[in-house]
Parts: sequence; structure tokens; C-alpha cells
Amino acid sequence: MSSRLVRLVADVLELPVDQVDAQTGPATTAAWVSLRHLQIVVAVEDAYRISLTPREIRTVRSVGDLRALLAQRGVPE
Repeated sequence: MSSRLVRLVADVLELPVDQVDAQTGPATTAAWVSLRHLQIVVAVEDAYRISLTPREIRTVRSVGDLRALLAQRGVPE
């Protein structure tokens, strides 16, 4: 799963791409702390030219959640 989103999250978390998948999130990845969460949100907003709502930002718990948000908005990954 080496998508643009995965590469973006891997870059922010400073992890190899092969260590990032749909389940990667704060519960499974020590590097995904609150500051990194905000950095991921900003990177996603910049890369995909979208704005996430405060509710969306709070509910994102994994790369899979981010992927679902992009799909809901019709944003190609």
C-alpha cells in the first residue's frame, strides 16, 4: 500500500513506507503523538488542498480513517 497518503504519513512520522498501512495510527505507532497528528493533518490539507473540520481532525485515528475521509470528499488518493 504505497500510496501518496502512505508516503505522506511515513514522511511526517519519519518511518519507512513499508511500516505504514491502513491500521497505522496513534494506538499502533509510538511516533504518532499529538504534535505529529497535527502535522499529518496539515500535510494532508496541503497535499490534497482540503480543509478538515475540527470534528474530522478529532475523529481520525488511522491512515484508514484519513483514506475514508478523502474518499468521502471525492479526493483521489
